[in-house]
Amino acid sequence: MSAEPSPKRLKVDDEEGAEGVDAGAPAENGAAEWAPEAEDTLAAELEECQRALDKVNDEASDRVLAVEQEYNKKRRPIYAQRAEIIQKVPLFWQRTLLSHPTLADQLTDDDSQVLEYLMELDVVDFDDIKSGFKVVLTFSPNNTHFTDKQLVKSFHYGDDGKVTIEPAVIHWNEGYAPFPESGGPSYYFFEWMTIAEAVGEGTPDEVAEVLKDEIWPNPVKYFLNGEIEPAAYEQAELDEGLLEGEEFDEMAAGLEDAGEGEEGVGLEGGEEGDALYEEAAGEGEEGFADDGGGEGEEGDA
Repeated sequence: MSAEPSPKRLKVDDEEGAEGVDAGAPAENGAAEWAPEAEDTLAAELEECQRALDKVNDEASDRVLAVEQEYNKKRRPIYAQRAEIIQKVPLFWQRTLLSHPTLADQLTDDDSQVLEYLMELDVVDFDDIKSGFKVVLTFSPNNTHFTDKQLVKSFHYGDDGKVTIEPAVIHWNEGYAPFPESGGPSYYFFEWMTIAEAVGEGTPDEVAEVLKDEIWPNPVKYFLNGEIEPAAYEQAELDEGLLEGEEFDEMAAGLEDAGEGEEGVGLEGGEEGDALYEEAAGEGEEGFADDGGGEGEEGDA
């Protein structure tokens, strides 16, 4: 049995081996020995890689934005056609908003009474999309609560990420202005329309997010799930030609078809997106008259 090397001999071998090893050479476990003087060089190389990635990400964002702008233009005629159908449905927007799970517990009876006169709800992105959007409410001339035909609330996104809110101004008729502290009308939704502060935690604005991202893309989803007492329909001042019975069912099917068309006009782009759009819109953008009628309606009939 051979004798074990003395501790003195081991120490000499270690010193000799250390002298022959490059500080940057891989260790026995495969990892490189860290040389402090190389830190600045490696940091500079990593920063250069990050700048290259940021450049590509910016280019990708610009391309996505351009595609979204293109398809927003294609969606507008379908939205216009949908709005024309909706105006034939009594209390459509009242029922839709009251049926949303987030808004249902917030809207007051006074809100509901005003919503009976809401003819159109529109969410319009600004031209460059990323700078913000606005919510536009259009009311019946028979509205007894205020004199405004339209209410507009805008959300502007700054480059620093800050959101600037431009609220609506409501000119209430006598007896309808909010005075809950003295037993007068109490509003949630219409108070929200008039305030410049964000509502909700963790989002730019909870109500705006619900309108823009949930209700606006597919209001029929909430309308069909909602319930309005029959008396509300009887009391509403309905224009001639509003749908009921089998015609109402056909209208609902038409709205669902329009919703499917909107989903087809998405960011996928290319021939598939264009084909789906043309299918939903009949003859394409040319098939929609400026007033939302004409050939566009015939294509969906």
